[in-house]
Amino acid sequence: MKLAEALRERKQLQIKMGTLRQKLVDNATYQEGSKPVEDPSDLIKELESTRGELATLIKRINATNASVKVGDFLLGELVVDRDTRILEVASLNKLISEASQVSNRYSRSEILILPSIDVKETQKKVDKLAKDIRELDNLIQATNWNTELL
Repeated sequence: MKLAEALRERKQLQIKMGTLRQKLVDNATYQEGSKPVEDPSDLIKELESTRGELATLIKRINATNASVKVGDFLLGELVVDRDTRILEVASLNKLISEASQVSNRYSRSEILILPSIDVKETQKKVDKLAKDIRELDNLIQATNWNTELL
C-alpha cells in the first residue's frame, strides 16, 4: 500500500470514529418501553475495533514518515514544516482581516482606529508563505504516492 492510500484510509477511519461517537451519544438513552435504535455494546465493540485499526495505521504512517528521506530532510519533518506554516498563514490572515476593518467616523471627535501593522507587507509575507506551502505540499504528495507504507 502506498503512503498516500494509507493517509486516505486514516481519514476514513477518523470519520468512522466520529460517526460511532455520535451513534453512541444518540443511543445513550431511550424511552421506556422502546429500545435504542442501535445496541451501544455493539457500537462500543466496533469503536474499539476501529480504534485498533486506526492506531496501527497511524503507527505505520509515522514510521514511514520517520524513515523516508526527501533531499536532506525526513518526510515527517516536511509534514511538520508544512502544517506549522499553514497555522502561521491562518493567524496572519486573521490579523490582516482585523487590521483591514474600516472604522467609519461620523465626526472628527470620534476616535480614529488605525491598523497596528503594515497590511500590504503582511499580505506579501502571507503570499510568500502560501507559495512555499503549495510547493512543499506538492513535494509531500508526490513522495506519498511514490512511497510504500512500512
